Order: sequence, then C-alpha cells, then structure tokens
Amino acid sequence: MQWLTRLSLKNPAMVVILSLLVALGGIFSFTVINIESEPQAKLGMLTVSTAYPNASSEDVLEDVTKPLEKVIDAVSGVKTYISSSEENHSLITVSIESSADMEKVEADVEKSVTNAKLPNTAGRPSVKLSVVGSEPMYFLAISNKEQLRSNEAFYRVVKDSIVEDLQTISGVESAEAIGLATRLVRIKPRQDDLHYYGMTASDLRQAITGQHMAASVGSVTADGQDYIARFTNEYKSVDDLKKTKLRVPGADNNAQGYLQLGDLADVDWEMESNSISRLNGKPAVAVQIAKTSEGNIVAISDAIHDKLDDYRVKYPDLDFEMVSDRSDFVKSSIGGMAKEGAMGIVMAIAVIYLFLRSVKTTLIVVVSIPLCVLVSVMLMKFNGMTINLMSLFGMTVAIGRVVDDSIVVIENIFRRFQTEPRTKSTIIKAVGEVGSAITSSTLTTVAVFLPIAFVSGMLGDFFKPFAAAVTWSLLASLIVAVTVVPLLASVTMRHEPSKQHPSGKLSGVYTRLLRRALENKGKVAIVTLALFVGSIGLAAKLPTGFLPELNMNLLYIKINMPIGTSLEKTSAVASEIEKAVLQEPQVLYIQSKIGSGDDAAKRSHIADMTIKLKPDADENEVLAQIRERVKPFVPASSQITFSKPAAGGQGGYQLVLYGTDLATLKQAAAVVKDRLKQNPVLSNIKDNVSETRGQLSIKVDRDRAMQWGLTPEQVSKEVGAAIGTTSLKSLMVNGKEYALVFGAGANVAPDELSGIWVKTTSGQQVSLEEIASLQKEEVTPQLLRKDGKAYIQITADILSTDKGGVSAEQTRLLQQLNLPPGVSMSAEGISQDMQKGFTEMLAAMGAAILLVLLVMVAAFGNLLSPAAVLLSLPLASIGGLLSLWLVGGVMDMTVMIGFLMLIGIVVTNAIVLIDRVQQHRAAGLPVREALVEAGRTRLRPIMMTAVATIAAMLPLALGFSEGSLLSQGLSVVVIGGLLTSTLMTLIVVPVGYESLYQFAHRKRNRKRLKSAQEAM
Repeated sequence: MQWLTRLSLKNPAMVVILSLLVALGGIFSFTVINIESEPQAKLGMLTVSTAYPNASSEDVLEDVTKPLEKVIDAVSGVKTYISSSEENHSLITVSIESSADMEKVEADVEKSVTNAKLPNTAGRPSVKLSVVGSEPMYFLAISNKEQLRSNEAFYRVVKDSIVEDLQTISGVESAEAIGLATRLVRIKPRQDDLHYYGMTASDLRQAITGQHMAASVGSVTADGQDYIARFTNEYKSVDDLKKTKLRVPGADNNAQGYLQLGDLADVDWEMESNSISRLNGKPAVAVQIAKTSEGNIVAISDAIHDKLDDYRVKYPDLDFEMVSDRSDFVKSSIGGMAKEGAMGIVMAIAVIYLFLRSVKTTLIVVVSIPLCVLVSVMLMKFNGMTINLMSLFGMTVAIGRVVDDSIVVIENIFRRFQTEPRTKSTIIKAVGEVGSAITSSTLTTVAVFLPIAFVSGMLGDFFKPFAAAVTWSLLASLIVAVTVVPLLASVTMRHEPSKQHPSGKLSGVYTRLLRRALENKGKVAIVTLALFVGSIGLAAKLPTGFLPELNMNLLYIKINMPIGTSLEKTSAVASEIEKAVLQEPQVLYIQSKIGSGDDAAKRSHIADMTIKLKPDADENEVLAQIRERVKPFVPASSQITFSKPAAGGQGGYQLVLYGTDLATLKQAAAVVKDRLKQNPVLSNIKDNVSETRGQLSIKVDRDRAMQWGLTPEQVSKEVGAAIGTTSLKSLMVNGKEYALVFGAGANVAPDELSGIWVKTTSGQQVSLEEIASLQKEEVTPQLLRKDGKAYIQITADILSTDKGGVSAEQTRLLQQLNLPPGVSMSAEGISQDMQKGFTEMLAAMGAAILLVLLVMVAAFGNLLSPAAVLLSLPLASIGGLLSLWLVGGVMDMTVMIGFLMLIGIVVTNAIVLIDRVQQHRAAGLPVREALVEAGRTRLRPIMMTAVATIAAMLPLALGFSEGSLLSQGLSVVVIGGLLTSTLMTLIVVPVGYESLYQFAHRKRNRKRLKSAQEAM
C-alpha cells in the first residue's frame, strides 16, 4: 500500500479531485436512488390463482386444480407445489429449485397454465412471482360524508375516476377498491308463471339472448366505399327489456301466442356487493395500493398525497383519509438511522479526540466517514440496489468500522512524529509499517460477508444489501486510509509543534498484566475456557426467532367465520369487534374490510382489520388489551388472528400430516390438535379439514329421469339456469354500461328448489322433486394437496417471542405421540424457515472463518500467526451472548449477522497486534519481548478502534428510532463481543501466540536443551 501513499503525496491535486468526484457522485446517487421499506427478496415461489365462479371445492379440485397441477408438474425447475381448492377459487403455490432461473420458471409456468384445458366459466390463471414488498403499501379510506351523491354515483366516481387515476401514478402496480357496490339489472324468472305457460328458465334465457344482441357479420361495398355490416339489436332501457316479446310454446302465430318478459320474470335494478368496508365503524370504501418492484416508496407516497389534495378540491363532498402509509415507517426509519448514525459519528469523534488530543488529527480521521458512505451509495446505485432498511442499516453499522483503518494509520503517523522528523518520508514509513495490518484486517472483515452471497432464498436476498453496503464502505475506508489520510496529515500535522504524550498509567498496568499472564498461561486458559463454556450455556437459554417485528404502530386482526357465512353476518360480527377496539384509548382508527374485491373469489366469511395506534403507544400492551376486549364478541365457531408487521412477513406454527388415507389423517389431526391446545402460548389452533359448510346435494334418480327422457346433466343445466347467475350482454343506458344478469342468484331458499320445473325433450314438464332427492350435507370447504397428494395442515399462532423455542419444543412433544400407522408429520412454517436460516447462517460463519484464515495465511506467510489470531473469536462470543442475555434479546437472523460481523471485526485488533509482533520478531527480538513491545505499541490504536466502534454503534443498540428494531440485537451483540474480545485479546492472543510458538518449536528447544546438558 506504500505506492498508493507515495502517489497521493506526490499528486495531491489528483487525490483532491478524485475525492470531490466521489463525493459528488455519491450525493447525486443519493438523490436518484430508489427508496423502499425492505429489500425485494424473492421467496422462490410462484402463485397460480384461478377463479371458478359458482363451484364447490370438489368441482374446483377436479375441474381446475388437477389440470393445472398436471401441467405445472411437467415444468423444469419446479421443486414442489401445494394446492388449495375452495369454493370459487383455486390457488397453487409453486416452490422453485434454488438453482433454477426464477424468471424462466415463471414464464414456463405461465405458458403451461394458459394452455391447460379448463372449463369455459373458469377465469384465466394468474401467475405471480412472490416478492417481499409486493403487498399493498398504502391504504386509503374514501367516504361519502355529505351524502350529496347517490351511492351509485359515489361508487362510480371511486371506481372509474379515483382508482383509475391512482393506477396511472408511476411505480404503482395496482389499486384495488374494496367496499364498492355495482348497479346492475337482474332478470329473476318466476317459476310458477313459467310453468303455467309451459316454459323453463333456460327457455327464457335463450329467448333473451336471441333478442338482446349486437354482432358484426361482414362488410359491404358501395360506390367504392367499404361498410361494416353490423346487427344492432341491443336494448337501451329496462322498460324495453321488460317488453321483450316471447312466444308461448304451442300457441298459434297470433297476438294471443306471445307474452312480454315482464309477465314471466322480475326485471329491475339492484345494487350488488361482494365486500363491505368501514372506517371507525362508518361506511368508507377502502383502496389498497401496491407498488412495482422498481417503484420508489417515498416518491409514490408523495404522488398519492398530491392526488388526494387534488381530490379534496375536486370532490369537496367526499372525505379522503390515508389509513396506512408504509413510507411513513421508511421515512422515520431513515431519519432515525440517520440521526443515530450522526450520534455515532459524534461519539466516535469524541473518543478519537480523547485519545489523540488534537483537533486537526481527529478531523482527518472523520473525513473517512462521509467519503466511505458516499462511495457505498454510489456503488449501490450502480448495481441497481435501493436504499432500504437493510442497506441503510449496513451503512449505519459501517460508520463504527470505517474509521478503524484511518485511526491505525493516523495513530502511527502521530506516534512517529513524536520522535522523528515531520516529513513525507516519515509518513510513508508510518503507513508502510501498518499497511499490511490494515489491509489484512479489512480484507478479513470483507471476506466475512462473502458467504452471504451464497445464502439462498428470502434470507439471502434480505441480507445481501446489508453485506454489500458494509463491504463497499470498508473497502473504501482502506483506500481512504492510505491516500487521503496521509495527504491530510502531511498538510496539517507537519507544521504543528511537537507534543510529547507520555504512555500513561494504562500502558504500564497493561504491560505488567501481560507479563504476569505470560507467566501463568494455564490459569489464563482455564479462565478463558470457563467463560466460553458459560456463554455457550447462556445461548441455550436465549429465545429464538426468525426476523424481528417492526414497530409501525399498526396491528392486524383477521376474522374467519365458518365458510358459507353471509357477508351481512360477517359484517355484523366485525362491527361489534370494531366498537370494542375503538374503546381502547391508544387507537386512532380501525379500517375493516369484509369480503373481497374480486367478484369471482368470494370471501364473504373473512374480515380483515387494520388498526392504527397513536405514535407513543406500546404495541404489545395495546394488543394484549384488545385481545381481552374483543374476546366476548368472537363467535365460538369462528377463528380470530392478531398480528403485527414483521420484517419479511409473519410466521406461526405449522404442522403437516401426510398419509394415504384421509380418514386416518383426520384421526391423527384430532390427536395433534388436542395436544396443541394444552400449550398456553399457542392460540387459534385449526386445520383445513375440520371446518365444514353446508351443501344441498341433489341426486337425480336415473331411472325416473330416463322415463322422462332426461339425463342428470340436462337436469343440472335447467336447475342452474333457474337459481344460478349468468352474465348476459351488458346493457347501455344513457351512455353508461351496466351488467345484465339472469338468475335468482343467492336469494333462493332450499325449499324452493323442489318446485323447479324441468322440460323434457317432448315438451312436457316435470318437477325436480319427482326425479331427484335433495339432502343437506356437511362438506370440507377447502381441499389441500401437495405434489398431487392430499395432506392435512394444522396451524397455530405463537404468542411468545421465543417462536423458535416454542416451535422446537412443541414438535418434540408431538413426535412422542402414537399416531395411526402410515401417518407422518413435518414441522413447517416458522420452524422450517428458522431451521433453514440458522443452518445456512452457521455454514456462512464456518465459511467466513476459513476465508479469514486464508487471507491471514496469505498476509502473514505462516500458519502460526493466523492460528493465534483465531483465538480471539471465542472471546467475542462470550460478550455477545452475555450482552444479548442481559438485555433480554432474541436469537434471530439479525443477531446471527451480528456474530458474523464479529468474526471480521474482532480479528482486526488481533491482526494489528500480531503484525507488530512479527515485525519485532523479524528485527531479532525474542518472542516474549516482541509480544510485550507489540502490546505496548498497539494498545492505543486497538483501544481507539474498539471504543470508537462501540461508541458509533451505541445509539443503534439503545434503539431510539423505529428502524432500530432491526439493528438493536445486532448492535448489542457487536458491542458486547467487541468489549470482551478487545479486553481479552490483549491478554489471551499473546498467551496463545507464545504457547503455539513453543509448541511449534518444541523439537528445536529439546535439541538445544540436550546440547546444553551434554556441554555441561
């Protein structure tokens, strides 16, 4: 690195210009780089969603799910697939092989399902790659507060004007409205009147279809001009529709043989809704907006707020409320981390000044911080990355580390200036003396993050921005330390008067302590080993989790009523819960969404609630109180789930039972659920087969039907025409398009079915009850399959923060159960995610240690010194685990990243120490004297770098801002590990080095001893 220092001192103008270019590039990149809440982590999964209106779960499975499973199974790169078939909807979740190209698999799956043979009434399968951050980020509530508009006009403005306008915002993926009602015209056939005139519902539907039509049939030419030939026989009003003439079967061709549609059916306007939405118990349309993966979450939010300001002027009679804006959390997190980063910089500056006692020297070190951060931002923009919680976290954490190289360099220059001429030559020598040490230490820290590139799935995508930000900052800090810092030192320090700074009492105390430790290696080893074993014991007591929850002042409630529950009944239950929640003083508002905005995939039994809390509210405390408040209003037959926002999504306990016989699986599921209910920290325990819903089974007597010349298929079509809903060609009234539907819809009572008349091929009529039996049954509303085979999934919410511990212990207890033969179980969900995450992180740590060893062997040229340096790693775990236990932390993935960071950070100090030892050894000093002298010389830079790093990370560990929830555990681990490793490295590493040296040279020592004895 000396050549870089010589170059910078020889061409100061070049260094200044390059520094300015880097600074300007970083500032520009910061102004244009995208900002989002979380990294766009690909989950390695696809979802294939298909609507199948008016179909039972069995029909969905047979007609839609199985054909789709067949074509998906043939796609290369598909690992496994899980399907869920329920009323009106099929959902298949496809897991992709980690080695496969996700975009290619997505394209192949989309092509395959598009070509699958599905019923005509089934919707087009929608294929979507699951990405963290693709969920809606913004939630609006729009209410018709003044009631100056009719409901129809209000809904039309929201749907056709506001929602459509919001979708035009750059970066918006979709905007969906929930709580809208659509005005349509319904034709309800009257069975008695139809029977009287010898007609059926299908006759009526066919007659209307033949009358209400428009179609192009070709073109004609006249006078050299082409004209489109088009039939235009659409109805333009409901009155015209009612007056449609229908021929009575068997009547003569005279006026007496015709009837009007109004004589046989009720034709009228109605408002139809598949969902209901409220804000604080009052009707309000909910609009949820999702952004694209490239969208800037802050810029989109600003655009939405600008639109809302325009809407308030344009529609003064409407009320617009932003219920939840994810960008608020991002902006507060960015602001919080920036504030904590600034506090860290100030504290690091204070520490450096206390050691160096020179303002100019301190400012030289501080210059490295903004330069390194701006380099990191510039490289992130260049590589298509974004500013998110993890990348920002990486830059904030790096603040404490980027000054280390500059501290070592400036301290060595400072020390040499005490006794040598203040010349450029002295600066070059000072940098060369520590160049190898800082290069090795920086490269080892960078090497620690290299294995993260090989961590797969969501976890890898989630932490790669963090690793990239830290890596680029550290590499920049090394370049700055050997170029900018020496240049500034030559400008500011060469002309300062010499100040002699005595080594102080601390150096003397340390020297005596080190000599005593070298004389008592066994005792040092025993104490160190005892502390290490004790810390491992603490690790077993720590609660475990996957990713931390986010403090966004939001709570979520989801209510699952029995499938088949009407929208009105679900809404009534949700209304009572809303009233109970609003009694909590810390609640600002609650938005409820009952049902679904999707017309085909009806969810009338589900209610989703978003609760916004006051800024200073304690989420856990409020959540506990809301649980108690709503408990009396939750029906026994329903399920209610409480949750909070979490990084990367929510996780609960999931257990899957596999077997060949569904009846046996149900028995096993009952046993497992009984055991789960004994665990007080598990709630909302349910499976996918116990819940049932009513079904009216119609079984046609084939013999009787045959006597009338009918088949079950003919009968089903006739009944479907009478009670189902068929969309006909839309109706244009006064320039507006309205849906025209035929059928009674959901307003038919079971008793009315028996009175439906079916026409035979001969024109006769027979009632349904004469040829079929009707029986009420209970059926499974949701059918799950994995890789084409049935299974049962049991889920539960975990109330404890120790999600990993609860999951592992519960699985262990369940494995002791005597389940029926042929039934196996597998813990999935949070357990599976954590097991995979911890396994990959431990593997990454192992790889990091090997890479660190490789770098050190290359730098030192031997194995002895790296082996001594690695002794510092167990010392870091002592403080890291102890500090995490003292603050009541959770062992999650961010904490594991903290331990990974420690591998790179703690060896830095040991490298600086051992590098000096090797220099003294090369100069001819004995091992012990080399160790003592190196310890005395490197005490101050080691203490400075450690204390500066601790000081810079202290604000993050204290967790003042919302974004600190992600960084708090990591910071606590790093601070604790750095404290113990620094204090013990100064003692244990020299003791270990001398012990290893003596072990490596024991044969030579024996020969010397033998020669000495023979000479005597």
